[in-house]
Amino acid sequence: MTSRNLARTTGLLYALNIIIGILAIVWTSRDKPTADLLNLAGAAEYAIVVILLGRLFEPAARGLSWVVAGIGLIACLVSAAMILHLLAAPPGVNPVVVFGPYCIGLGAVMVRSGMMPRLLGLLLVAAGVSWLTFAFPALAHRLAPWNTVVGAVPELLLTLWLLVVGVKAARQD
Repeated sequence: MTSRNLARTTGLLYALNIIIGILAIVWTSRDKPTADLLNLAGAAEYAIVVILLGRLFEPAARGLSWVVAGIGLIACLVSAAMILHLLAAPPGVNPVVVFGPYCIGLGAVMVRSGMMPRLLGLLLVAAGVSWLTFAFPALAHRLAPWNTVVGAVPELLLTLWLLVVGVKAARQD
């Protein structure tokens, strides 16, 4: 599969994950068990996105892309464990916090690789920092809704970039 096809496939699956997440939010107030199933499906589906992104950036950032993918897979596992009530987040802590380190790492890989605009990578780092604010309920509440916007918009932009533009060939260091 070419880098461009891999990027577009990843973007499509990322878009699907966003749709699953929106559906889970809508269903939370209507039917919590259905919302939990949607969130569990989202965690599993996002694990695929994480692996595809690891593969996409491998030519430019070999070891780093897979370290970051490992962090993302751990975040997916922790998220699934929380949904299944095998792990409990501290009271008031939003589980999205587990994806903060992944977004920071992915943004760093994007900046280092040169395969996408550096600004997009830097925005993804900011998204990761924003997700980390959810570890502190009082801070997250004070920053709302801007912490969600700063977290979600770069991920949406990454999805659109993957779908519409794809990636440049990896630069050789």
